[in-house]
Amino acid sequence: MGEGFSSSSSEATNNPILECPSCGALVWQSESTGRDPRTKELRFTICCNQGQIKLPPMRQPPPVLEKLLQCKQFRETIRVYNSLLAFTSIGANIDYSVVFGRGPFTFRIQGQTYHRIGSLIPKPGLPPRYLQLYIFDTANEVKNRLEALGQTTSEGKATEATLKVLIEMVDTNNCLAKVFRRVRDRYEANSEEDFTISLISDKGKGKQYDLPQSSEVVGLIVGEMSDTICERDIVVKFQSTNLTEIRDDHPLYMSLQYPLLFPYGEYGFNTEIPLHLEEGSSRTRKFVSIRQFYASQIQTRLKEGMTLIKSGRLLHQYVVDVYSSIEEDRLRWHRLNQDVLRAELYSNVCDAVGKGDTDARTVGKRFILPPSFTGGPRYLIEKYHDAMAICRQFGNPDLFITMTANPNWKEIKDHLAAYGGDSPNDRPDIECRVFKMKLDQLLDDFKKGTFLRPIHRRYSL
Repeated sequence: MGEGFSSSSSEATNNPILECPSCGALVWQSESTGRDPRTKELRFTICCNQGQIKLPPMRQPPPVLEKLLQCKQFRETIRVYNSLLAFTSIGANIDYSVVFGRGPFTFRIQGQTYHRIGSLIPKPGLPPRYLQLYIFDTANEVKNRLEALGQTTSEGKATEATLKVLIEMVDTNNCLAKVFRRVRDRYEANSEEDFTISLISDKGKGKQYDLPQSSEVVGLIVGEMSDTICERDIVVKFQSTNLTEIRDDHPLYMSLQYPLLFPYGEYGFNTEIPLHLEEGSSRTRKFVSIRQFYASQIQTRLKEGMTLIKSGRLLHQYVVDVYSSIEEDRLRWHRLNQDVLRAELYSNVCDAVGKGDTDARTVGKRFILPPSFTGGPRYLIEKYHDAMAICRQFGNPDLFITMTANPNWKEIKDHLAAYGGDSPNDRPDIECRVFKMKLDQLLDDFKKGTFLRPIHRRYSL
């Protein structure tokens, strides 16, 4: 069993914090999925899928960033500084009524998110934005960055001194910044030369365990486009008003958008990270899924860098961005595997007729989301029908119980104390995990008849 952590101000509970024996993540005992039959150690799937997921350890942040992350004021304005330094722009329908509302910070979007990258050099008469700020008119870089974002944000005002320090830090440590600085040098040496660069997606087998090298990250294209460009590669043109959308399975997808979370320009998720399966395993899936990757990445590990989990409001944005990518991946799978779901084709036709779409010329192509897709229309309808069937059989419910999360729960405070965290609101993932544990315990109490003998129970989140 992993090492236990308990608060010095109170006695140990029945649900102590442990270290996962496989990856070292801080987990709660009740999150265990059983014991290893050989070692008798507790096993956990929430962090490393019982040791099958082995990602490179998170590096310690540069000293400058580590010091800034300890400052509450910086954590409250960190989204501003990240936007000033980002190589790409993020597109989403952000609900600003809750972002700038009262109470704990909340980041909420509607619909899909996407990351876009512009050209190397802005068109004449247009100010530089995002990655262009690393190349064009760098003599006035700080001024250009502050003007590009504006100073009307409600999340605080970026200071020139802090921005200068962060620019120096990124230039020194970030391999992507070094690439674009070399592009700047080439442009300043010959501003008439027209060239394109390609951010390479195929970094080679096994490279997820190494930091990217500049020669592996970028390819320089002079003249006609190369035939060796992969579909997932990011092609950045010399001068254009068009924006290029980046695929969410490109290994630099998140590093380009979050230079303060990944100050070294680390590789992120790609579709060829292998699962470490036991010999003789019958499992057909051989690679880490996008959900497994990010679930493992966001864990608290005391022996690794904690830039991600100590980033305050930027962590909120990152988690929402990650969730959007995971949902997009799920939708993409259903769109590309409609033949697997063909058993529901008749239901799909009935849906169209039920909505009045009886003219085949106007129906278009529909994609099936089966009841197994959590949150989809068929999923919700199926749960509703199940609940109504129970009511017909047993009568109307006697109790409607509402359960909410409490940031002062001991489990949350113990977790924050274990790694030096500040506010529960800085770790929405921890609040959600503890809430799920409490909910499971409540349902278990009802099932065992701790309060009364239940006939049936249903719940929704």
